[in-house]
Amino acid sequence: MAKKRRRHGYRAVYGGLYTKISIRDREKRQTMKPFNILVMQHIHSEGLEVLRQANCRITIPDRLDRETVLPLAREADAILVRTAAIDRTLIESAPNCKVVARHGAGIDQIDQKAAAERGIFVCNTPHANSNSVAEHAVGMMIALSHHMLKGDRALRQGDFDARNRYIGTELLGKTLGIIGLGNIGKRVARKCALGMEMNVIAYDPFLEDGSGLGYVRMSDSFDALMAESDIVSLHVPYVPQFHNLIDRRALSLMKPGALLINCARGGLVDEQALYELLKEGKLAAAGLDVFEHEPPIGRHPLWELDNVIVTPHMSAHTEDALIAMAVGAAEEIVRVLRNEQPLYCVNRHLFQS
Repeated sequence: MAKKRRRHGYRAVYGGLYTKISIRDREKRQTMKPFNILVMQHIHSEGLEVLRQANCRITIPDRLDRETVLPLAREADAILVRTAAIDRTLIESAPNCKVVARHGAGIDQIDQKAAAERGIFVCNTPHANSNSVAEHAVGMMIALSHHMLKGDRALRQGDFDARNRYIGTELLGKTLGIIGLGNIGKRVARKCALGMEMNVIAYDPFLEDGSGLGYVRMSDSFDALMAESDIVSLHVPYVPQFHNLIDRRALSLMKPGALLINCARGGLVDEQALYELLKEGKLAAAGLDVFEHEPPIGRHPLWELDNVIVTPHMSAHTEDALIAMAVGAAEEIVRVLRNEQPLYCVNRHLFQS
């Protein structure tokens, strides 16, 4: 039986450790002026507790419109954000802010340059949700290869004979192509290569010296990976030059029976082109957790296809990951407000020397 977490007298620390708060620390905290923290969206209570233990006053707005958020930003010593946009206007409305901490890994919605110009650290929690997202991506691969959702729907309609129509494909020995070999991509590679005995190849434009992983072969090019893979899984961040990285040309390079998995960012995939190739049978199936517009506008054409699995940007939403992201972001705020260096600053290179 797992040990219960002791809460009294302890504060959570990113990574699952717990540090006891001494009586002297408590007395010091009580005499310190409280820090004002703008938490843009609700986070797990364990993250809020880290902030409270550090003598922080927490404000969570009930709306994210400008009229509500900008006055609160003026009083903020730090901002903790999940998916809301932190643009130049908001940053310039926060004269006391020292750090913007992202509840998660992606930072494309934060204006890092504007923050750096004002000496504001932008931090993230790069490892907190990597296993959750990796498991979600692998789960989509298995569900699509074994026609699990099709079988589920058929059986609920009394069609037991569907077992003879939906003939699956094993992942053993198949080639998985991973685009982006960061924290999540590496976890997917390990699970698929060592756990399911797949051949794993990877392409990462940011890696110069290979993966360092004996069970991953680096592909010579993006096009070569697309053509060779039975499954392509995306794990790169969204940046403007990657908009519609997976366009009609890229999709046309894939094998007719191939699968596409996207648990990264929606703007990476040309959704209309994907819909057309799936409908025409030029691709076998796709699993998508993210979309270019979130929530999607109206009824998306992809909803019509039974060879697509879609989920509402929830691959990082396990209890474990939500705690780790909330605590990790809160710990980064506490470090900066205590005049310590953050562990995961992503905009330090933009600071003027």
